[in-house]
Amino acid sequence: MALRIIEFFGYAPLDPTAQPYVTARECPFVGGGCSKPNHGACAVQQLSIPEPVICCPNRLYADSFRILKDIAKATFGAGVQLVRPSDVAAKRLAGELTGNEVAVFGRYWGQELPLPRPPGTNNAETRKYYVDWMLAKLDAKGELAEITAVEVQTIDTTGNYSDQAQAFFAGEEFTDRQGRSRGYSEAGMNWENVNKRILPQLIYKGHVLRREAKCTKGLFFVCPKQVYERIRDRLGGNMHTYQPHTGAITFRSYELGPETKPGRLRTLDYVGQFTTTVDQVALAFTAPMNLPDPNVYEAAIETALAKRITTTYPKEDL
Repeated sequence: MALRIIEFFGYAPLDPTAQPYVTARECPFVGGGCSKPNHGACAVQQLSIPEPVICCPNRLYADSFRILKDIAKATFGAGVQLVRPSDVAAKRLAGELTGNEVAVFGRYWGQELPLPRPPGTNNAETRKYYVDWMLAKLDAKGELAEITAVEVQTIDTTGNYSDQAQAFFAGEEFTDRQGRSRGYSEAGMNWENVNKRILPQLIYKGHVLRREAKCTKGLFFVCPKQVYERIRDRLGGNMHTYQPHTGAITFRSYELGPETKPGRLRTLDYVGQFTTTVDQVALAFTAPMNLPDPNVYEAAIETALAKRITTTYPKEDL
């Protein structure tokens, strides 16, 4: 395992333009504090993967939360306007509602929506769960017309790359044990989280949302391209595609744009999407079609035993 920081508080490491954000531990994409202020990494590069991987969800909120605007437009139609829930009442009283407003419930927009767990869940720490974003389309009277939900995930890392971060905080280059400048730390990507955490959560929340009468386009899941690719690999290539509808999950992927001149942020580029159903995801997750050949464990054991015998005993003693 080996990776290095590609973006540090939004910019290439040691870019002078980032210094105010580094000093204040602030995120240039959300206008608030960095969610991981001790290392400040927005994107990293694994030694075995040449392209950068977005590792902080806030990095996906570039361009003033463009991903939410794109989803709102795709779900509710052109001309919609994102508004804070706290502004709706004032607009209603002033007669300023047009029927194009979409109230945004989520972090950084003033109000999150914790939802109760089903009856029988007694663990105090798990009584509530969150959908990252709830977009609520309002009519001209301010009444709820339609909703859709958005989950945002990047990828967790394993190991530690605080040595790089500390060098960058000090304004210094990082040289690793192999003598590489802009070197690599002994850390990696936790790709197994796709199986252990991301997909089970999507299936559960997708089932919850399909019971919402006004959630007519289902759940949207936004992630980096590399996570998207691993989800497709994990679920196999046999899932049917659909248009967004009640009970659907739409996977949308993004990646960093090309490297830029110092002082400029790299763009966040839309890659693609596919829409399927909660049932298709659940079936593919529990009964995957992309399995290895039969008896692979048997073959691996026999290979390992044969190698051990030939390396332990002289050939003439066999």
